[in-house]
Amino acid sequence: MINGNLEQFLDLGWCTEATLFYNGYIYWCEGYVDSNTGLKHFFVDKWRAENEKNLYYHSVLETDNTIKSERIFERTGDDFDLIKKEFLESTIFDGITFWQIEKEIAWLDDGGDIFL
Repeated sequence: MINGNLEQFLDLGWCTEATLFYNGYIYWCEGYVDSNTGLKHFFVDKWRAENEKNLYYHSVLETDNTIKSERIFERTGDDFDLIKKEFLESTIFDGITFWQIEKEIAWLDDGGDIFL
């Protein structure tokens, strides 16, 4: 994992927010526990972005001046370990798994500006 600690992501990325960059896209990962039901929820949204020095990203506007994001992964259940396993084995990264591109993924912070 570029600019991040893989073990930290694997330990904490399921109950907080993490912003990953791969091949021109942001993968916004967020996990939480529903305070009413106790169920664990994890999802990943994806949108076009540019990477700045593997530290920050800038979202890219579409031709209609919007940021088009899509939810590409979502799971709810009793067990974060099972949700984590499903995420790591899913093919949401251009048809391949997290493990296949783990050394190419950058963990970034929001750079603020939006690019046209």
